[in-house]
Amino acid sequence: MATNTSGRTRSGRSGSPVEPQSIDDCTQYSDIHVSKLARFFHSHPAWVAAAKNVVDGASSRVYFSHVPGEFHLLRHDGQSLLLPGPTSDPDFAFRFTPSSIDAITAESGDVGDFAVALFRAIVDRNPEEQVGFHVVAPFRRLLVRGYVGLLLKSGPKVLRYGATHGITTVGDLRRFLAQTRVSDPRWKDL
Repeated sequence: MATNTSGRTRSGRSGSPVEPQSIDDCTQYSDIHVSKLARFFHSHPAWVAAAKNVVDGASSRVYFSHVPGEFHLLRHDGQSLLLPGPTSDPDFAFRFTPSSIDAITAESGDVGDFAVALFRAIVDRNPEEQVGFHVVAPFRRLLVRGYVGLLLKSGPKVLRYGATHGITTVGDLRRFLAQTRVSDPRWKDL
């Protein structure tokens, strides 16, 4: 394993995505869908606006159905960076498919539109369209790190969408998040 200029390790495994050499090129991977999602998190206006609510240092595990290995989404210096390798303190875990990435990154609306697109992909029953989602952190940490505020600031679109799935209060949200900790067997090791 070689170390790049930013201190992150590069794996020499065959088939691994090309890893960024610095924070500045964190959106360049050999897989088109990984790059597309990295660019979305890094520079899409809806995501940039939404992520301002999340504190620096917050991170989530990210997996892809079509690319081996683990990645992580990290808030660093006010930016959202999709980086290779694991994170030690994740708040969430996501598993993206190429189709789910295409659907989410095609969203051109505001924060509420993006949030609804993500939630729609999370509850989708088609495995090719679905975003696997698991809550790793306790509710209090999600609150402190800004995720609950982010959800509330997403506006009436998200509130209406949540209501169609029985989430109308913060208590309902807390129960929903607790349910995701145990409902998907793919996340049993997290």
